[in-house]
Amino acid sequence: MGPYYRGTSQGMGAFFNLFYEQPLLMLLLASAAVGVGFYFWRRKKSAENTKI
Repeated sequence: MGPYYRGTSQGMGAFFNLFYEQPLLMLLLASAAVGVGFYFWRRKKSAENTKI
C-alpha cells in the first residue's frame, strides 16, 4: 500500500485502489471530465456571443 492510504478511510482507499487495478476507469473518468469541461466552455462561449 502506498502513501496515499495514510489518513484516508478504508472506503476511500478501496476507491483509489479500484483505479489502480482498472486503469481503463481512470481513462474514462479523465475523458468524462474533459468532455464536461468542453461542454461548459462551449456553453459559456455561446452565451457571450448572444449578448452582442
